[in-house]
Amino acid sequence: MPQDPSATPSPPPGAPSPVTSKGTRPTGARPTDASQEEYPVYRHSTLFYWWPVWFFGYIMGIWTLIGGWHMAIVPAHTEAGKATQGEAQIKGKTVDLKDRNILVLPEKAEPLHYGAGDQRELAQPSLNISPRRGMGTLYLVILLVVILITNVQFRGLWSVLVMLVLIMLSILFAVAGMWESILSGVSHLVIHLNAGGYIVLSTGVLILWLITFFFFDRQIYMIFAPGQVRVRLEIGGEETVYDTTGMVVLKQRSDLFRHWILGFGSGDLIVRPVSLNKDIEMPNVLHVGRVVRKIEDMVKEKVILASPNR
Repeated sequence: MPQDPSATPSPPPGAPSPVTSKGTRPTGARPTDASQEEYPVYRHSTLFYWWPVWFFGYIMGIWTLIGGWHMAIVPAHTEAGKATQGEAQIKGKTVDLKDRNILVLPEKAEPLHYGAGDQRELAQPSLNISPRRGMGTLYLVILLVVILITNVQFRGLWSVLVMLVLIMLSILFAVAGMWESILSGVSHLVIHLNAGGYIVLSTGVLILWLITFFFFDRQIYMIFAPGQVRVRLEIGGEETVYDTTGMVVLKQRSDLFRHWILGFGSGDLIVRPVSLNKDIEMPNVLHVGRVVRKIEDMVKEKVILASPNR
């Protein structure tokens, strides 16, 4: 009996025949492997937004190292002066002090020594430090701002309100001529941090940042596939599977400071399965806009695998 040329040939025994909601796959197309279409989404802790602490810390630490300035630890009431004559013993050598700048310790004051007994040595200025007054203050401001942004959320109109208040206060201080007094007062607040302080603090934060970002954050996830989503909301917790039929996917990216300034377009992903009477939230998802578009495409599809012929 002649075969109808419009009929679709049946697959060989044992071969799956996937069908999506967009229609039947074309004849001769490569079978779809659902496992290859999985799309993982990871949530991140608020430690992700601490990148300015280690980033600017390394910049200031390197800047301090190449500056070539050192800090001397001296007793109280030590004064700087210029010698007109005299000599000094420095590292076993006699040095002429005429016309040289010196530090004059108070009478009978003992300079700082390291070691004990025969190993006791006079402490030399060796701590790398920057003479710029504002560097340490700026680093402290960065640290405090990051702590505030990562612990207090300014969503929606609150972000705009805070920004408007800051702008209005800046204009008000400028009109009233208060900025000169404020900056003059800040200039007396001198905060110095040596290169070791910048680098050690930055390294500690960076190590915690890397461990959290690449290990702990990947233990909490949503894995989307055509027709289903697997969810784990706790480290070491169980994995739950939900059907994507009728599922609603939302994004929240209304925190100007956290999501846009520090997160480079991150946001909170909210999934609302039909079978669950509450929302599932994945906070601090990177590139949340692109993630939602990808998820929407996958949620529309539902793969049906035909049972093999027996």
